[in-house]
Amino acid sequence: MSRRQNALDRGVARLMSLDSPVYGDERERGVFMEASAFGVTIGIYASLLGAVVAAVLGQLLLPVVLVLATFVPSVAAMWYAGRRGVELEELARRGSLRDRLVHTLVVFGALVLVLASMLYTVFTGHGLIEVPAVELEATSGVLQSLVKGALIGGIGGGIVGVVMTARRSRRVARDRDPVADEE
Repeated sequence: MSRRQNALDRGVARLMSLDSPVYGDERERGVFMEASAFGVTIGIYASLLGAVVAAVLGQLLLPVVLVLATFVPSVAAMWYAGRRGVELEELARRGSLRDRLVHTLVVFGALVLVLASMLYTVFTGHGLIEVPAVELEATSGVLQSLVKGALIGGIGGGIVGVVMTARRSRRVARDRDPVADEE
């Protein structure tokens, strides 16, 4: 496609880095893209399931956030493909009616469950399943120490992971570039 790219297209190209050797050869790239599509699909269904569970338990904000999060990958994929002259809706219409119907029933069924559960919560003041109140004071005693330790350990582990990844990347780059060894 010889369309001139704007700043957003260039930014997306940098973000995706599709010419990177990370994607491997043609077969590996195909498997990588299939695996990515599978992962996104599972993420969408997991978000919908989380929204249903949260709504049934009487939450109001979390289900909305989770439902909106399910639309981000779909809208992004449609935008990306559309910019490259591929209409995803047309590709979807090529699938069997049964496959499309199952997907539509799952998505819209989950949305109806979320909305109905939230409506029930708004009218009754509690969810379909009432969760007993559990109060934990995270500011004193053993629980405070556990929470602080977990947070500090998580931050420390993240920092160690970043440093190790950076060092490994430099080492791999140095091993690939014999000119850098001579300097």
